[in-house]
Amino acid sequence: MCIAIYLALITLLWFYSDFILESYALSTLSGNDEWMLMSLGWEMLPALWPVLLLMMVIASAMTFFVVHRMTQK
Repeated sequence: MCIAIYLALITLLWFYSDFILESYALSTLSGNDEWMLMSLGWEMLPALWPVLLLMMVIASAMTFFVVHRMTQK
């Protein structure tokens, strides 16, 4: 039963992410004041993996410090 609920939630998250990510684009400003399109939708994830990794490390460090502070009291 729990596996079915998890699969349903993951499927809903996938469809929601697909709907949201399709409307985003990653672009850069060139020297001629023109915007150059780098990627659309799901194509952005490979381009942004360093940022995502950094966010995971920061979230892990914050979690560690919060748990460490809570256990000291």
